[in-house]
Amino acid sequence: MGNMPRSRRSAGRDTNGATGTDLETDRLSRRSTQRAHLIESAIIVIRREGPGASMDQMAAEAGVTKPILYRHFSDRAGLVRAIAESAFGQVSAGLEAALHANATPRDLVESTIDTYLVFIESDPDVYRFLVQRGVSEAGVSINDYIWQTSRQVAVVLGEALRAASLDSGPAEVWAFGIVGMVHASGDWWLERGTMPRARLTEYLTSLVCDGLPDLSVLGSAGTWLPAPTETKSEQPSETKSEQQTDSEQPTKSAANVLPIAAAADARRSS
Repeated sequence: MGNMPRSRRSAGRDTNGATGTDLETDRLSRRSTQRAHLIESAIIVIRREGPGASMDQMAAEAGVTKPILYRHFSDRAGLVRAIAESAFGQVSAGLEAALHANATPRDLVESTIDTYLVFIESDPDVYRFLVQRGVSEAGVSINDYIWQTSRQVAVVLGEALRAASLDSGPAEVWAFGIVGMVHASGDWWLERGTMPRARLTEYLTSLVCDGLPDLSVLGSAGTWLPAPTETKSEQPSETKSEQQTDSEQPTKSAANVLPIAAAADARRSS
């Protein structure tokens, strides 16, 4: 062994004594760190520039060239998917914590709804980027996230119902209904901005926990809905190609009219 060539004694190790496995682990760690840096840089640009942020701007923010971005994400669609996984992963973790908090049912509902609305409020441009450009450019659909979140809520809701010796059958239906309602309300709120987040959270929590108010006091719909008004809409003028000549117009023959009249007489006599 003492006479073994130095090159063979050091095979599988670098000059510092690290094995090939150690080097590969270090390489993967550095790649993962750089990938996370690229994603965060892209998110910074989206927050600054809006949903129309370009790959050139993202690369410049990260201090790299576009080929480096492509090396990590293949193309723009790959980068969009990575941004979606990062953003939705963070809010999913927040929802998971809210759903399993040691709180009253109402507080649990309130904190879960607010967690989602905080995501929309704190990162509106990232949210718009994923909703508006994610589907068209990377096949990233907000519906995938809604399904994932709904299943999270369904599991917790089902366990709560069973623990209370109640029927857990509606758990999944209710979960998808609640999540869909919060998502749609959040979209409306993001565009309109007519109330603070706390009030929207309160309204949605009240609807989930308390339901609609006693609507019987309103009476029948006819007592409070305005009567429909008939409006005459102008008929579009026909083009020459669509107009029919008198000779082409169908005529009502006796064979067509008499059965109708006979049927009407029969109904009156009965």
